[in-house]
This record gives sequence, structure tokens and C-alpha cells, in this order.
Amino acid sequence: MFVSKENEMNGDNGQTKFREFVDHKILNRLGLKLISLAAAIIVWMVIINIDDPYKVKSFTVPVETINEDALESVNKVYEIIEGNTAQVRVRGKKSVIDKLRASDIRATADLSNLSAVNAVPIVPELVKTVSSEPTLECNQVLKVSLEDMAKKQVQVNVVQEGTPEEGFFVGQCTAKPNMIEITGGESAIRKIDEVMVTLNVDGVSRDFSRRLEPVACDEDGNIVESSTLQYSVKKIRVSASILQTKYIDVNVEISGKPAEGYEFVEAACLPERIEVAGTAKALEGISQVTIPISIEGMRSSSSEVEQNIGVQDYLSEGITVLGDYALVSLKITIERLEEKTITVSADSIKFASLEENLQAEPVNPDDTVELVVRGRSSVLDALPNTAFTAYVDCGGLTQGRYTLPVVSDLGTTYQLVHAGKLQVRIRRKRNGDGDSAPTQKPGEGQKPEMETGTPVPQGTLEENEGQDDE
Repeated sequence: MFVSKENEMNGDNGQTKFREFVDHKILNRLGLKLISLAAAIIVWMVIINIDDPYKVKSFTVPVETINEDALESVNKVYEIIEGNTAQVRVRGKKSVIDKLRASDIRATADLSNLSAVNAVPIVPELVKTVSSEPTLECNQVLKVSLEDMAKKQVQVNVVQEGTPEEGFFVGQCTAKPNMIEITGGESAIRKIDEVMVTLNVDGVSRDFSRRLEPVACDEDGNIVESSTLQYSVKKIRVSASILQTKYIDVNVEISGKPAEGYEFVEAACLPERIEVAGTAKALEGISQVTIPISIEGMRSSSSEVEQNIGVQDYLSEGITVLGDYALVSLKITIERLEEKTITVSADSIKFASLEENLQAEPVNPDDTVELVVRGRSSVLDALPNTAFTAYVDCGGLTQGRYTLPVVSDLGTTYQLVHAGKLQVRIRRKRNGDGDSAPTQKPGEGQKPEMETGTPVPQGTLEENEGQDDE
């Protein structure tokens, strides 16, 4: 307990002494001490400004080559491989150094002083007038590779990027000049295949022009990178014509006849509508493009039955087909004609062109007649015996028994190649007899014709005219 009190007394004494030190040494005449400190700082700054000590500072500066014509005179070009930038140490008075910027310093490499290893010292200089000239130092060199100079005339191609306003299309783009000369190292010149300028057409809706920088490219469209390349023209003027667009129909016009034994069915074209571009006036009078196709002598196995056709050749001047529609696919369907024999029962055959007071009937109702029909294989197989009407022409005939050719109206789908004959008995109507046949053949009131156009014979009279056959 006694020890604790002694320690407490010692602690109190230490705190008291610290407070006395602060009061007497620091806080005593504090204002005067602060004034003295401020005065000391001011005096120090005055001394510094009066003495203006020296200072060293480094700057990173781009290197400029000079006297390149010394290489051109010996038909050489150069490419920098080291020393594009240089570190320049500047030593001078602080008042001067603190105000300098990298742009105030110029670093040059004189190519007329190239060494045997194609290197030249980098020389720095100050381009700003100052009150006291500083010292500039640079220990770097510029290294180059030399190559024989070459030249090449190259065509300028315009490449579009972006999309014009909806309903518009970029027509002809003209570069002026369209040929320029490129000078550079042999290795780079050999790679160059074309010069490209990139034209941005995003959102355009009217004619415009731009001045664009040319870029050399190889045959794969890759940019040829080389610092030796120089263009005879720095900027190329490109003018673009902006056209309106429109959708029109594609019409295929078929002419000629296929080979003997074949028949044309149809021609299908895809796409059926294409998009074209032109001036508003040119688009006014166009609604379709007609593509003429001759099928003369064509067969189903002919190579021309499927083909791609370029549309541009069939459009009038001033109309341009858009790239996606430049080709249309045409498929011509031609089928081989085949023959089919159809058997017709005698009692199903009609009688045409009978006089009103006459009636006719087959001599033997159980007989059958064969008809040979020609048509496309795709429809001929599906032709049933009941698909058409067979009849005999009784025009101008009187009572009697006849052998008459059977005919049929087959329309344009089929052709009647050969027809059998039917024995027919014609007699006067009796009281109570109804009409047994139409007075005219189906369709027309004319006598039927065979496929060749030769009139059908009127048949052979087998009994005396006027005899009433019972």
C-alpha cells in the first residue's frame, strides 16, 4: 500500500514538470516565436530565389529525322528500328528548368551522317528562348534499316462501311484520282495489290463527297504496314451517288418448243421479287423485269432446265439490282410424253350430231374400243377410263349400220393418238322412243378431228340406207 502511494506521487510530479516545460518553453511568448519562424521561412525563400540553384530534369522527346534526301539520292529508303523517342537530360537554373516542357525540346537525327552500322547520334536542342541557356544531353542513337527504293502505280478502290437510311442505296462511288503512285521499300511495294479508302455511308440519304486517306493493302485485303511508304496524294476525294430502292416482280417469258416427245410444264423463278435501285424518275416506270428464256429443243435432262441468271442484263439503263438479288434461280419443268391405252365399253360411248328423227345404238353393246392417249407421265398414270367422254359423230348419216371411229374431247392435257371403231345402228325413232343421244357432239357443233387435223371419216355403210333394221 505504501509503494502504490509513492508511485502515485512520482507520477503527479512528472505531469507537473511536463506542464511547466510546456508553459515556460513553448507557450511562453508564443506569438513572438511564430513570427520568428515565419520570418525564417521568408528569408530562406529570398535566399533561394537570389541564388537560383541548378537543377537537372529528364524529358521524353520524339525524334525527328533530317536530310532524308541524302538517302533518296542513292535510291534508298529507311525504316526506323530503334530510337523513335529519346530521353533528354536538361541541366540549368531551377527558374528555367521548372518552366520547360517536352514540346520546348527538339531531338533530331541527321541521316546524312549514318555510320557503317546504319546508326546516327540523336542531337537535342532547345527551341524556346530562355533567360539562361540550359545544357541538354542525350546518349541515344537512331538505328535504321536501309532498302532499295521502289515505285508502283496502284488503283484506288472505295470500300463502304455502315448502312444508308432505309429505302436508299449507295450507287456509284467515284475516287479522284483513281490511280496513285506509291514509293517505298522494295519488300513493301511487292506486297501491295491495291489502295483502299474507307467511306462511311451510315444513315446517308443524299449525294455527298469526302476527302479520305489512302491505305495500301495486299491481295488478301490486309494493310501493308511500312514507314517507308509514301503516297503521291495525301487525300483522295470520293463522291457517292445515293439512290432510292424499290421491289419489282420477276417475269419469265418462255419461247420455243421442247424436243419431240416432250412437253413444257412450267417455269419457276426464285426470288419472285427483287430489290433494285435508281433515281426517283427511273424507278417510276418500272414494276417488273422480264427475262426471256428459249426452250427450243430442250429435254427434261437438258442442263438448262436449272440455271442461275444475272438480272442486271435485263434492266434498263439507270436501274441497278442490289447485290443480294443479282442472281435469280430458274427451274424449267419439261416432261417426257408417254402413251397409254384405255379400254372403253361400247355402251358408254355417246352419239353426236344425229338428226332429230333418228336414234343410234351400238350393234353389240358388249364390245369394247381401245383409245391410245398421249400425255405427260405425271398425269397420264392418274388418268381413269371415266375421265373423259367418248363418242362417235353421226352427222349427215341416215338409217343403216355403220362402222365409225370413236373420238374424245381430251382438252389440252392429253392427245388422242389412235382410236378404235364402233359398229353403230341408226334407225328412225318410233312412237314412245326417247332421245338416245345428243344432237351435237360435246363442246362444238363441228365434226371431230384426229390429232393430225385430218377430218374423221364418216364411217362405212354396212346396210342399205333407209332400211329399218329391227
